[in-house]
Amino acid sequence: MKNYHMALFIMSALITNNIIADEIEEVVVTSSYINQSSDEIKDPLHIITEQELETNPTQSLGESIDNLLGVSSSDYGAAVGQPIIRGMSGSRVKVLNNGLLVRDISGLGADHLNEVDMNNVKQIEIVRGPSSLMYSNGAIGGIVNVVDDTIAKQDFKERDLRLGLETQSANDGEVAQFSYKDNLGGLNISLAYKDGSFDNYDIPMGAIIHSEEEHDDDHDESMMKTMKVSTMIMMKILLIWKIQIMSLRPFD
Repeated sequence: MKNYHMALFIMSALITNNIIADEIEEVVVTSSYINQSSDEIKDPLHIITEQELETNPTQSLGESIDNLLGVSSSDYGAAVGQPIIRGMSGSRVKVLNNGLLVRDISGLGADHLNEVDMNNVKQIEIVRGPSSLMYSNGAIGGIVNVVDDTIAKQDFKERDLRLGLETQSANDGEVAQFSYKDNLGGLNISLAYKDGSFDNYDIPMGAIIHSEEEHDDDHDESMMKTMKVSTMIMMKILLIWKIQIMSLRPFD
């Protein structure tokens, strides 16, 4: 009798398991950051489109992304604009140009600006958190990838002429940029010029505390945040064939 009840119990358990197994639907989860549009990719990737950049134009990378959630700029002013992602900066946050690491003097200190041409940007991609490690080693805070037409994926369809000017009163800063691109007989031609100059930052009167022996009249109420003068000239001639890409990029 005991064996009979035991057999019924085992059979009922097997039937229950089969019913549960039949009710469970197989779910396949895949993810990729490659070849997906912005609406198909979930956070932590954020894309700033060319239209958004034209609505709020600026010649500073940090000021372009400063209003995003979890993203800010270093306290050296908009002229520098070193990105800070989730409280991390420096070597933990990388700036890329078309997927390649931008190697300039900005890595020497937070008071050095990033040499990025904001006058020819197609979109800016921001990846927050450790997901950025798939793009660059050590970038545990995040990455900022600036996408432009340095190497065009297709022929330019029309002539494009852009001029960018910006002035900053707090540091007597001036930035001027010029870019031109066109297609002449299947030959992509792109020219770019950038000139920027930033002086010391002016601060309110009394912001610097002096000792009793010193006289305020002997001190200029200014703080040296950054002094940067940069000039960059780029000429890019791209000849695109089916199996060959030629790129010339002389810098001055």
